[in-house]
Amino acid sequence: MRLLTYNLYFGGADRAEQILAVLTHANADVIALTEADDRAVVEMLAARLGMVHQWARGSGDRHIATLSRFPIVDWHIYNRPPLSQAALETTLEIRPSPIGSEVGGVGVTIYNVHLLPYLFLPFELRRWQAVGCLLQIIRQQPSGPHLLVGDFNAIAPGDRVLQHLHPPRMRRQQALQFNIIFRLALRRLLSAGYTDCFRALHPADDGFTWMPPRPSTRYDYILADPTLARALTACRVVDDLPAIATASDHLPLMADFEF
Repeated sequence: MRLLTYNLYFGGADRAEQILAVLTHANADVIALTEADDRAVVEMLAARLGMVHQWARGSGDRHIATLSRFPIVDWHIYNRPPLSQAALETTLEIRPSPIGSEVGGVGVTIYNVHLLPYLFLPFELRRWQAVGCLLQIIRQQPSGPHLLVGDFNAIAPGDRVLQHLHPPRMRRQQALQFNIIFRLALRRLLSAGYTDCFRALHPADDGFTWMPPRPSTRYDYILADPTLARALTACRVVDDLPAIATASDHLPLMADFEF
């Protein structure tokens, strides 16, 4: 299973063909889209890629969608505070149970997550609360392999942030908190036992996903539960296609899993 997470930047209606080129190039089996604000764009991408999809509204103007080559057998949207902007839960049938067999099929649940932006402490506290709410939701579900993916708008412990490359307004805002980067939300997820797939395979690389052509920050993550962490074979930032530089203000992040 190849999974890709990608922020479309305000829906991407004016860049739909570029986004399609990026997704075609990546050739992922599951695509988790954040800022999928234009439902028509999502429907077009799914149709052109030959995938099923689920689109859902977020808590504000930022919406969310998951595309899949595998059947989507169940889904639920969580978009009420403190889980803002949204988390879209989709359960995929990776392999059906053989007819007449006592051996069960293989199902994987994807939590496609888009949290509030900005690196200010109050927003990080809201992300920390959202993560806690998401963990509570997951613990109430039947135990099974799952991934937490998407644009968390948060910084992992130990990650560099090249603040001098941020837009001037953002630099002025960060100066108000003495350029301190708070790392509460991702720390909470890692402490809960999830594996940061990119960092597990690339301990010394930045893995920046925001914003090309001079990326400065890693906001996008693929986090695996212990079962899928053992199945992880590859994870990389997709940056090897010219269209990627202008298709969005994020770079896609992709991971491969062998069952």
